Amino acid sequence: MPFAIALFLDERSDLIVRQIWAALDDHYVTSLGRIANSDYHPHVTLSVFEHGDTEQLLGILHPIAQQTVGLPLPLAALGFFLTEEAPAFLGVIPSSRFLSVHRAVHDAIKPVVDGIWPYYRPDALLPHCTLAVGVTDKARVIDVVSQFTLPIDALAASAQLVEISGGHKRTSLTTT
Repeated sequence: MPFAIALFLDERSDLIVRQIWAALDDHYVTSLGRIANSDYHPHVTLSVFEHGDTEQLLGILHPIAQQTVGLPLPLAALGFFLTEEAPAFLGVIPSSRFLSVHRAVHDAIKPVVDGIWPYYRPDALLPHCTLAVGVTDKARVIDVVSQFTLPIDALAASAQLVEISGGHKRTSLTTT
């Protein structure tokens, strides 16, 4: 079962992204928040991989994850990945601190996980907060998102280890 390591947004930024999700839904673009049987929260993913031992990962990642609380995640641009899933996203301006944490996460997990997804590896990541998938009308998404003020000065509130199947079980990597 795949796992993700995700940074969840601070309360204010979470609310703004949820407002964008609702506006997209109102304009017939299915947001990430509206996908059936999901419990998505606005987030920025640091890694996705196929297999790993949860207990071992929690021990390895806890000290690194503490560095993520308060990490700036400025959501500054609207973008689209030109893949089969056709997602729309808000792009993060990655700081050197963000890139350092991202590399530290990957250096720590590389020996103990299998199947790290290529787009999440260091030097390949385009950090982003997904708004919608299956986008067929990019102009509509642009119109909706342009009603909101960017950048959103988001901060990481927590780091989570997420099981990406069924209920999207989350385990906090940070202490609050």
